[in-house]
Amino acid sequence: MSNAILLVVCGDPVRRTSFVTALMDAGWPLVLSAPSMSEAAGLLRSAPDACVIIDAELEDMPGLKAAQILRNLCPQIKTIFTTSENTRDLEGQVRALDVFYYYISSADRTELVAAVKDAIGAPRHERAGRPPKVLIVDDDGDFHCFARAILEPAGYDIVSAYSEREGLDMARHEKPDAILLDIIMSSTTDGFEFCRKVRRDPQIKHTPILGVSAIEERIGLHGSPDHDLFPVDGYLRKPVMPERLFTELRRLIPVEG
Repeated sequence: MSNAILLVVCGDPVRRTSFVTALMDAGWPLVLSAPSMSEAAGLLRSAPDACVIIDAELEDMPGLKAAQILRNLCPQIKTIFTTSENTRDLEGQVRALDVFYYYISSADRTELVAAVKDAIGAPRHERAGRPPKVLIVDDDGDFHCFARAILEPAGYDIVSAYSEREGLDMARHEKPDAILLDIIMSSTTDGFEFCRKVRRDPQIKHTPILGVSAIEERIGLHGSPDHDLFPVDGYLRKPVMPERLFTELRRLIPVEG
C-alpha cells in the first residue's frame, strides 16, 4: 500500500492539525483531513487503498460509530483509532472492530507515525535521489531481457532473480520499490509461496507486487488467481504489452522528476 491515501478524521481542530503535521513532518507529502465522517466519506469514494486515522470525537458522530461504518463499507481500509482518554469499555469496543491500531493520543506522535508506517509502509520520499528500483522474479530469461529493454530507458533500475529463493534474498537485500513476479517457476506454486513469505516479512511486506504470468494458459485457470492465495497489488497476463506494464508500474511507483 505504498500509494495509499492518508486521511485524518478528527473533530478537534487542534489535534487534527497536530496529527497532520506529525505525518507530513515524517515524510508523507499529502495528508488529507476532515472534521466529520460525512466529509471523510466523500474523500474516500475514489480511494480503494487508504489508511484512516479516526479520532473518538468527530463533528457529526462518535468516532466509534464512524469506525463501524467504515469497517462495513470499506473492510480493506486500514483504520487507526485514536482517543485522548482511554477507558476499558471504549478499548474493548474498538478492538472488537478489529482496527489496525489503537492509539492513545499523547504529545509525542512517534507512536502514531510508527503505526502508519506499519499500516502502509514508509513514505516514498525515502528513495529520493535514486531511480525507482524494480526486482524481477521470473525463471524466464527472455522476460528479463524484455523488461530491461523497455524499463531501463524509462528510468527504472532493474535487478533480476530467477527463482523464489533468490527473489526473497534479493528483495530483502535490495529493498526494491516494486516486484514483478511470475507464478510458475520451478513449480506451479513458487509465486504463491514467494508472495506469502513477502507479506509475512516486516522488512518487505509493504513492497508493491505486480504479478506477471501465463498461468491461465499453462494450467487452464479461468481468470486471474484468487487474491487470498496471491495477494498482489496488480496482475498482468503474459505476453505483456509494454504500455500495460508502464501503466501499472507508474501506478505503483511513479518515476519522480
